[in-house]
Amino acid sequence: MKLFAALCEDAQQGWVWLKDQNLPSRSIVKITNINNGKNVYCEALQIDDNFLSAYNQSPRISISDSQSAIVIGNWYRARLGGLPTQRDVSLTIRPCNSMRGRFMACVHHPQTVVRVAVWLGFVSVVLGLLGLLGLLGLLGLLGLLGLLGLLGLLGLLGLLGLVLGAASLWAAEPNIAVKREVPQAVRTLP
Repeated sequence: MKLFAALCEDAQQGWVWLKDQNLPSRSIVKITNINNGKNVYCEALQIDDNFLSAYNQSPRISISDSQSAIVIGNWYRARLGGLPTQRDVSLTIRPCNSMRGRFMACVHHPQTVVRVAVWLGFVSVVLGLLGLLGLLGLLGLLGLLGLLGLLGLLGLLGLLGLVLGAASLWAAEPNIAVKREVPQAVRTLP
């Protein structure tokens, strides 16, 4: 399979481009480098004529055989062991559309905000479950009241952590650059 670099607009996206009619549309795939065993999970988009006409623009090296091509951004190439472009590489690609595959695709995503959000969500679910167990313990439905009560407090802390995490994500959102017109100083000639 010949490896090509992703287009600029795809560089920070969580997908690769390939041609495999056996994959469902926008399938999650696990790509493994056969030489070193490193792998990534990501979304797979299908190479079609529209993609080829956008990609095969000069001075970029064109894809001549889309059946044996894969287009991968630098983030995923680095995670697979620093794969060079314009070379044949040994990769296995298999569909992984389970919940675990979707979770791992978010964990391996190139954008930090996606990775942070998925981990905050995971921690929040775990703490919420602990809080539910703690609440059941406080109600006396389970035995170990003291321990489960403590877990309930941890669950409340988890909820607080979720609120603070969401607020920090909102505050950390990159500022959008706004072009401002600054009036030039009026020059007076002597």
